[in-house]
Amino acid sequence: MRRALPRYPSEVQELLKLSGEGVPLDTWLAGAESSVEFLKENARAERIVIYASLKHVLIEGVLAPLKQLKNPDQSEVGNGFQSSDAAWYIEYASGGGKPDRVYLTTPLTDSPTLKGGEQLVFRRSWPVMPHASTDISQRLIHALQLHFVDYRKAYCRLDELGEIEDIINIIDVPSDTFADSIFVVTIRAHEFFEFARLAGMGVYFFYDFTRYQSGSFNGWSNQRTFQSADPHLFYHGGVQRGSGSYINGRQVVIPPVTKAEIVRRYKERLAPKKRLYGTFKAQNLKTRERIEVSCDPAKLSNYFQPQSNLPLEMSPAFFRAEVLHKYKADPAKYELTDRDISCRGTWRLKTYDVNDAGQVHTYLRYLADLPYQEQTYWQSFNEWPKGLISQRAFRTDFLGKWSADYEPLREIKRKVERLDAMSLVWWKPRGADTARAVHPPVTGSESEWAEAVLTLDQLVIEGFQDKPLRKVALDLGRTLEPEWRSLKIIEECLIGKGANANAAKEVVNSLRAVRDLRTIVKGHAAPEKKAMAISDARTKYGSFRAHFEALAAACDDALGVVMAQLN
Repeated sequence: MRRALPRYPSEVQELLKLSGEGVPLDTWLAGAESSVEFLKENARAERIVIYASLKHVLIEGVLAPLKQLKNPDQSEVGNGFQSSDAAWYIEYASGGGKPDRVYLTTPLTDSPTLKGGEQLVFRRSWPVMPHASTDISQRLIHALQLHFVDYRKAYCRLDELGEIEDIINIIDVPSDTFADSIFVVTIRAHEFFEFARLAGMGVYFFYDFTRYQSGSFNGWSNQRTFQSADPHLFYHGGVQRGSGSYINGRQVVIPPVTKAEIVRRYKERLAPKKRLYGTFKAQNLKTRERIEVSCDPAKLSNYFQPQSNLPLEMSPAFFRAEVLHKYKADPAKYELTDRDISCRGTWRLKTYDVNDAGQVHTYLRYLADLPYQEQTYWQSFNEWPKGLISQRAFRTDFLGKWSADYEPLREIKRKVERLDAMSLVWWKPRGADTARAVHPPVTGSESEWAEAVLTLDQLVIEGFQDKPLRKVALDLGRTLEPEWRSLKIIEECLIGKGANANAAKEVVNSLRAVRDLRTIVKGHAAPEKKAMAISDARTKYGSFRAHFEALAAACDDALGVVMAQLN
């Protein structure tokens, strides 16, 4: 059975109406010629159907040189249909008074209109595959920098915000009854017509709409015939009263964009005249005054303009720490390090940091590099400074010196990267994605702190493998209990390597603290235990961030000892 009508995009729903769904039978049977209205609308739509095969509907678009579409040969109507299963072949020919020969055949018909053209959609069958596969013109795919995303069933690319956008959609719904199968390919018109114009091509559509009632149709006879000779939409057809109707023809669509317009678009994209910039609360680096100023580079100055009265582009702007939550929550889209943020190669905030007051800060010049939509996101967290920029940012961004501050999480990630590269039997590689997911908490949010503890545990503790560690301990002459797991076994390994029992226990307790806290704050521990852990973190360390740094520092020290002893 086929899926319900509302599941499909609008253009497919219109095609289903052409196949008779939701239309009175008598009106539909006699109205094949009305299908040309769909073709006219399709040529003007935001998404264009370039291929459609479903009951009573067949449409295929190919590219043809524009010079051959000025006055196409209308006598071609009825001379066959461009087939999507046509492909490039290596052919062998013999006889005919000629030497044997091998040559390439084009997938296109030998129509003079299509000579030098390009097929867009290919359907390929293979005996070991249950259904035909679909290929799209590689020149089109490469030119538009598209990649197939399987779960979206679409060829996609990223917009300026790093969001995946569908450019070519493939709707493929096979059915046990071939006539009930649906196969439709659509493409976003803007990109498609730009490509066609640059290739010197227009679109040449083959189409056939044949309507009859299955089970009661006995063939065509005594039908009233008609034809249309419009140079851009020509066809012939017929109507057989009470039985059905049909049209078969061609449509010419010229790209509604010129090369000059394309040049203007690209020029504007690279150097926009009307680029928007947000206004931010900031601290003027020249005067120390609080200002509200646009991050537009034209409204800022730099050190090479000492006579300018404009604020310096390196004037800092401050934000509530929650601004980072969006980037932490989606590591597949954003890469958040301790000093910069990037989005799938589409934009990058080159530097930021967190000051002693817990505010995130960056500079006006780098805010200007963000897409405007991203700037408005940062605007919503913008606030007046509650302190200075961090000492680390001052050293690196203004003194040009490396930061010598010890950052335990950064050191843990380096150690884990080394372990991953060493192919140790007792270590399960964590991978870059796991490392990228670990960030220190920057707000007073309990859930953010709990998530930081969870991801730290996943990065370090989950890397230790029970069975290989058990073998190491046994080889060192230690006696183990069957229920012991990785951390207890590591303790025995350290003793086997010569550490005294107290020192070994202290090292492992630093690792165990991470696992135990994860169990309390992210597991099913009693609520009072979680409340006590939250209270301890706040009262003993002053903030979740300070507590996490202490936890990570102890974990880093312990991990270093384990690596030194067990490597």
